[in-house]
Amino acid sequence: MEQDDDASGDVTGLSLAEAAERIAARDDRPDEATVRTVLAEVAIDRIVSEDMITELESDTSLAVSNAENRAEFAAMRVDEVEAAAADAPDLETIRARLEGFGARAESVETRARDLADRLHELIHRREYSDSVFEYVRDLRDLGQEADTLHGDAQQLASDADEFERWLDGHATRVAGLSADVNAISAAFDDLEAAADRLEAPAVIGADEPDPATQWFAVTQRQRVNELVLADARTELADVRTWADREGEDTAELDEIADRLDALESRRERLGERLEDLARPAWRDQYGDAVSAVETTLAEFEPPVDFGAVQAALDDHGSE
Repeated sequence: MEQDDDASGDVTGLSLAEAAERIAARDDRPDEATVRTVLAEVAIDRIVSEDMITELESDTSLAVSNAENRAEFAAMRVDEVEAAAADAPDLETIRARLEGFGARAESVETRARDLADRLHELIHRREYSDSVFEYVRDLRDLGQEADTLHGDAQQLASDADEFERWLDGHATRVAGLSADVNAISAAFDDLEAAADRLEAPAVIGADEPDPATQWFAVTQRQRVNELVLADARTELADVRTWADREGEDTAELDEIADRLDALESRRERLGERLEDLARPAWRDQYGDAVSAVETTLAEFEPPVDFGAVQAALDDHGSE
C-alpha cells in the first residue's frame, strides 16, 4: 500500500478547521465539510486529538471482536439446529430453512474473517503512514460494518432459536402458522386501505408520493403477497404431513386452511380492484415496472426465500 507522507497527513494538534483546510487542499481529497465531519469524531474541543484516535482504534477493535464472537455463536447455533433437525421428517420446508441457515452462517463467518483481516491491515498502515483523515475514515467505516455484522449474526442466532422451537412441537408449528396468517391478513388490511385512498387521489397530500407511484407500490406488494400465500400453503402442507405421521390433531390446521382460502379470495378481489383503479397515465409510467416485477416473482417457488425476493426486486429498481 502506498505510504502517504504528504504534509497534510499528520494533523493531530490542529483545529478542525485548519486540519480540514490542509487536507482538502489536495486534489484527491473530499471537500472541507466532509473532512471536518470525519475528524470531528477524534477531536476534543475542536482540536484533532491523538488520544481520541487511539480511543477510536480501541472501540473499532472491540466492535470487530464482538462481531466475530457473535458470528461464531450464530454459526454454532445453526450447527445445533441442524443436529436437532436430524430426527425430523424429510420435508421441503425443513430442507429449505436449513439451507438458508447454512448460507447465512457461512456469510457471517466470512464477513467476520474479512473484518479482522482489514482491521489488522489498517492498524499496520497506521504504523508507517501519517494520514490521519484516511485512518479515521476507514476505522469509522469498519466499525459501522462490524455493528451491522453483529446485528445480522444476532438475528441469525435468534432465527435459529425460533426454528429449533418450531422443530420441537406440533403446537408451536401451529401457533407459528396462525401468527403468519394473522400477519398476512393485516397486510391485506393495509393494502385495501391504500386502495381506498387511490379511489380519491385528491386526498393524497403534496408531501406524499404521487398517486401513480402509490398505485405501483401497492400493486407490487399485492404481487408479492401471492408468493406469501403460496409459501404459507406449502408450510401448512408440511406441518399437516408431520402431524399425520405423529397422530396429532389437525382441526386447527383445517381452520388455518380455511383462512388461507379466504385470504386468497381477498387477494384476487384486490388485484381486480387495482386493475380497475389504474389510470392510463399510471400504466404509461409504471406498466413496464409492473411487468418486470411479475417476471421477477415468477422465478420464485415455495418455500420462498423472501430476502432473495427483495434483493431481486431491488436489482430491478422496484420500490
